[in-house]
Amino acid sequence: EVSVSDLGLGYESDETVLFRYCSGTCEAALRSYDLSLKSMRSRRRIRKEKIRARPCCRPLAYDDDVSFLDAYNRYYTVNELSAKECGCV
Repeated sequence: EVSVSDLGLGYESDETVLFRYCSGTCEAALRSYDLSLKSMRSRRRIRKEKIRARPCCRPLAYDDDVSFLDAYNRYYTVNELSAKECGCV
């Protein structure tokens, strides 16, 4: 559980929400694309350093929307906040 303010979305609120996140490696999910991209980077055929040559663990589905009151008594709803299901993408 974290405060809404700690989420870094620009809301000021002391209300707490459940924040589930994904983590882990995805080496078992390597596909031809990933292997080829890794090879092209190692041969310096692609120079952009921000390109990742492996899948990432990310949310595949999200929990229900989260609603809260901010510090100024305004009501907000945020969608796609807490991970319900994770996988390699």
